[in-house]
Amino acid sequence: MTILSYLVVIFGFMALLAFIMGIAYRIWGWGRLPTGFSWGIFPQPTKWTVTSVIWKALAWPTLLRADTLLWIGAMIFHIGLLLLFIGHLGNFVDMLSFTNKLGMPNHMAYQIGVYAGIVTGIALLFFLLRRIFATKAKQVSSFADHFILWFLLVVVVVGIYARLFDEVSSEVVRKFAISVVTFNPILPPENTWFLIHTLLAEIFIIYAVASKPIHFVGQFFTQYIIVSEKR
Repeated sequence: MTILSYLVVIFGFMALLAFIMGIAYRIWGWGRLPTGFSWGIFPQPTKWTVTSVIWKALAWPTLLRADTLLWIGAMIFHIGLLLLFIGHLGNFVDMLSFTNKLGMPNHMAYQIGVYAGIVTGIALLFFLLRRIFATKAKQVSSFADHFILWFLLVVVVVGIYARLFDEVSSEVVRKFAISVVTFNPILPPENTWFLIHTLLAEIFIIYAVASKPIHFVGQFFTQYIIVSEKR
């Protein structure tokens, strides 16, 4: 398990650097896309342009009109991911103290994390079944589409198992996470399921920065490009 621990540390640094540099490179690339002209199929920008960008990036009205079932699955999936992201912030800050200030008992925060993982896993299964059995989705699906869904599903399932049956102290995890982002590494907790989940998550982050999952960040830039023009 020592080898696995060192891999988690190494890939932790790689994931951190890949995420920062990858996002910066993508933003630089998006910033170089052509702007300053009108798109004939879109209305003139108004003072509500920012609101329009946020609405289209977060609510996906076009997808809702085109495929309501897919919109529901995507919305559930992204809400689940958002809750998981917020929950994982506890690896860097004391989320329990924050939830206690809100009057939320510790077991409720724990349950929300578990339920969010389960909901996200169900949504991933929906996407996979859709790509396997829905004719149109099957025709446009590539190996990369299936790979990213299966990989993320494994990450989520292992995380749920570790949370339910072999949980690690949040304080120990927090110390390790902070040691990585401050470039002052210590060895992670000697817990097999935690190490597997963490390593897989780190690999997913590295892969995601260069693939489709980064679209969530790109939505804001592309929507801005579509609706904006020089006055």
